Amino acid sequence: MKNHYPIPLFAILALALTAPFSNAQAQQPSEEQLAQMLKRFPEADTDKDGKLIAEEFQQFRQSMQGNARPTAAAQPPIIPDHVTLEKDIVYLVAGDYEVALDIAVPKGLTKPVPAVVHIHGGGFWGGSKSVLHAVRYAEAGFIGVSINYRLSGVAPFPAAVQDCKAAIRWLRANAEKYQIDADHIGVWGTSTGGHLVALLGTSGGDPYLEGFGGLPTHTSLRKYRQKEVLFEFSSEVQAVVDHFGPTDFLKLGGNHSMPTSAESRFLGGQITGLKEQVLRANPITYVDKDDPPILIIHGREDIGVNFNQSELLYAALKKAGTVTKLVPVANAGHGYRPTPEGAEINPSKDEIDAMELAWFREHLR
Repeated sequence: MKNHYPIPLFAILALALTAPFSNAQAQQPSEEQLAQMLKRFPEADTDKDGKLIAEEFQQFRQSMQGNARPTAAAQPPIIPDHVTLEKDIVYLVAGDYEVALDIAVPKGLTKPVPAVVHIHGGGFWGGSKSVLHAVRYAEAGFIGVSINYRLSGVAPFPAAVQDCKAAIRWLRANAEKYQIDADHIGVWGTSTGGHLVALLGTSGGDPYLEGFGGLPTHTSLRKYRQKEVLFEFSSEVQAVVDHFGPTDFLKLGGNHSMPTSAESRFLGGQITGLKEQVLRANPITYVDKDDPPILIIHGREDIGVNFNQSELLYAALKKAGTVTKLVPVANAGHGYRPTPEGAEINPSKDEIDAMELAWFREHLR
């Protein structure tokens, strides 16, 4: 059954998608309009967190128009007076490709505090870091960070994982500057971001996934590969929250095994012919008793990443003796979208956010 909207909202949708760029900037959609837009254009939710923000819709609108302007042109978020924000810090240069992060620091800190790092979703081929997620954790008293990584269209696995590990090392290398408690760093992510944070949690120290990141920006990767260097800073994390991330790509079923699937593009070829790479990309492969506490939250009705993917990870963590918890979300599809439409998800999105924050407060101390 097709969705039907009142004429005024339909007009807003049409205008938002077709109006010149400057007009869209002049009138940002309201929260109610964004919620309706999410129902009509779920693909606009690039970080798959079940909410659509103006930045995401602006990016989607630009892609619909063939507009290549960066999302930075959208209405900038309001930064609280008690938070200092630094944007677009290049933490890694891979060849000619710069990889950046945003970092938000509470003002008036008298001692270092733990950092919480957001890793976005988007099918490994889309999505972007979010100032809002960095600021949210700074407001909660942490150093809030949100990072980009090389997408599958730029470099295949394990590039994305190596970049995420490089970001953690970069934070430790710059801990004094940003007042980070380098012994306590947590990570969270949704969908494919959930996959990446789970890998960060279970694969600490694995040589294949560590890569050559975390270098000074002037360092040549080609020259660096000729050296055997022990990293000065660790990429290990101390707490993880994985929201509906995939684990075993070959058990996803459906179109996930197609040559054009997000997983196949991520690995650089059809996953059915890359079983060794599938194993290397599976967080379960690296599970052991020394893994950090991992909270897993997943919608029961998720057909984008089926719920069993999280059950598999949870079972492996429990068997290894790791501190872990699996929270099934009733009536929730991918991104915690109410499924069927209009259903009430349980726990609610606000309760899920509170669980995430509580996990970091408990385990990053």
